[in-house]
Amino acid sequence: MELLVLIIGGVLAFAASTWYYASLGKRITDEERAAGKDLTYEINPFTGSAKDIKEESITNYKMNSRDL
Repeated sequence: MELLVLIIGGVLAFAASTWYYASLGKRITDEERAAGKDLTYEINPFTGSAKDIKEESITNYKMNSRDL
């Protein structure tokens, strides 16, 4: 029974990490396509975005024009 739990848990962990890296790669590809250039040293490796927090929150949530 323990072996079955370990195997299933390992497979689920592997699937989750694979899904994470695939979605991160897709987001980076979309960002590079929108920018029209290679963003290798400009992109945040954890979020997959070259935009900073202020810029992202303003463009995504249509906040008012005040400087946050």
